[in-house]
Amino acid sequence: MKSAHIIFATCILLFVTSLHAENYEISVTRKGSNLYKIDGEDTFIHTRYCYEYVYYEDSFLRMRGYSGEIVFLDAGEKCDVIAVYGASDQDPGTYSISVTREEDDWYEVDGQQLFIKTSSCLSLALGEDAVLRLNATGYGELHVGREKCSVEGVYSKLRL
Repeated sequence: MKSAHIIFATCILLFVTSLHAENYEISVTRKGSNLYKIDGEDTFIHTRYCYEYVYYEDSFLRMRGYSGEIVFLDAGEKCDVIAVYGASDQDPGTYSISVTREEDDWYEVDGQQLFIKTSSCLSLALGEDAVLRLNATGYGELHVGREKCSVEGVYSKLRL
């Protein structure tokens, strides 16, 4: 009888855990090391140790709060998701900030919970002072040391 209670409790626990997960059918394209863009959306998925080179790949995203996993359906591979980011509505202007490189073309604004997507930026910044210039469209430039990088957008974490 005791084992029946354990099995029942385990089933209830698995059911409750699955209630807190959100599942999404999406299509993604790799945009950088550990960085995938949801096709047709201004949303990025940041993964950990993910080496899938995909282009418009049907995928399945399973999230629990801020983290989860992505399954690439054609390849049959899955990767851990560190976070999902959506476009952040930033006012145009010039900002003095400190940045740290997270991945290729992906920088965190230190202490702000904001992330900057750049294009062909080679800076290996680690808490480095920078200047961010944004125009009304959200594009602009990031100046890190002597390097000037094109900014494709500013993003913040989404809770899914």
